[in-house]
Amino acid sequence: MPSLEQDFVRELVTFNQKNVGYKKWGEVSKQRDLAFKIAISKLKRKFYKVLGVLIGVLVSYWLYSVDIVGTFTESDCLVPFPERFIDMFRPSVGNCSFCQIDSIPTRTNITDVEFYEKYAYSGLPVLVTDGMKGWETDQFNLQFFEKLYSNVTLAQLDDCQFFGYKTSFENLFEVFQMPEERASFQPGTEPWYIGWSNCVASVSRELRKHYTVPYFLQKSERTRDDWMFIGSPGYKGAPLHIDEVSYNSWQAQVRGRKKWTFTPPPECWYECSSSHSIVVEPNNIFVFDSNRWFHSTEVLPGEYSLTIGAEYD
Repeated sequence: MPSLEQDFVRELVTFNQKNVGYKKWGEVSKQRDLAFKIAISKLKRKFYKVLGVLIGVLVSYWLYSVDIVGTFTESDCLVPFPERFIDMFRPSVGNCSFCQIDSIPTRTNITDVEFYEKYAYSGLPVLVTDGMKGWETDQFNLQFFEKLYSNVTLAQLDDCQFFGYKTSFENLFEVFQMPEERASFQPGTEPWYIGWSNCVASVSRELRKHYTVPYFLQKSERTRDDWMFIGSPGYKGAPLHIDEVSYNSWQAQVRGRKKWTFTPPPECWYECSSSHSIVVEPNNIFVFDSNRWFHSTEVLPGEYSLTIGAEYD
């Protein structure tokens, strides 16, 4: 396809060919001005055409990534838009070897040597079926968390992240105030899925009395805050997204069953399979690099889902 510069030069050449016989400089000058205006006009049309295509691609990507109908009907604000916009302009992952797999590997009784050699920092995901060895989390439920946060003020939660996803909840205390029927996932009640960081020191200390760093991660330090995700069975959890966090992370399935779907970033589409899915069961811990993989979750039918997550260095 001819470039814009070639179009411009062609207009000037055409002008010169048409005006070889001109003798009056005034007439030549007028013809030169006309040719220049025509070339500039074409340049503008091509520029706006390219700009329109670019805008169309950006808008199409956003509409594809965000459930726009659900956003308008289930939420009052377009919260996903900035995140999707940022996703589009994130830095490239560079090496795509992390996603060159046929399926997500599963391990039981994995040694720390194997974990650190193959998975800890490579970006390769792995499911450890017995990851919650020694944990005592049977009592974890919404009522347990409500009691744990009973002495915490709303101001203390200001620095803690909260994700209401498609619900109308704006903070954890609003979750605690929902009707008992909905809180206990009774049939016919509105489903919900939320997540939050336990950045209140007193809460974090109490929670970590019941669980510890996974046995295969003893050489690593976990970050200050852990994450909790809880939601209705048979309900979509987090939409497709990619994180912007400091480290790799793990997710422990305390209750219920959750389906994870992973997609390589666009720059790796020609080197990696289109997507992978895996079902995480209770007592499983799933380890992956959420900064490299686009991922989404879905709570499967049956028991409600409760997940603990954290980063490790």
